[in-house]
Amino acid sequence: MLAAPACGSGGHGDGTPFTPTTPVADACSMLALADVQVLVPGATAGTTITPENDSDTWMRGCSWQAGGLGVSLIVEGALTSTGDLVLGVALDDTSNANRTAMAVAGVGDKAVYIDNIGLDQLFNAKKGGEIVSVGAYGFTQPVAASSLQPLAVEALSKL
Repeated sequence: MLAAPACGSGGHGDGTPFTPTTPVADACSMLALADVQVLVPGATAGTTITPENDSDTWMRGCSWQAGGLGVSLIVEGALTSTGDLVLGVALDDTSNANRTAMAVAGVGDKAVYIDNIGLDQLFNAKKGGEIVSVGAYGFTQPVAASSLQPLAVEALSKL
């Protein structure tokens, strides 16, 4: 059983009350294999990432791999208003020497594309108290926001 937040407005900072989210049943079913294969040709059915839960948030995920390339989908949700604030960090569009980030308009409530230089690229988008994060790793050149955005939009449509 979930309890209401103990202090503060308990909302999103805009006057609306906070509503806890429910973990998605199966993150792997949120993306069509054919859509993943656009980025990772030869990918087979996704592999479930071990779920994580704490008192403020939950996380469910799936990964697809082939030929050293990979795509992941992480879906996180807030169970408390504190969790909502914690998840907001994924939407930080601050760049630095190791990371280029840019806000992307028109996807969910808020979205950001992040290139963790030399590591991976992420497209994070928020809808209500949930965030989807599509990641690409193992690519020799950074995967563009325009290649990850359709997967994020597809996942958001399943929330």
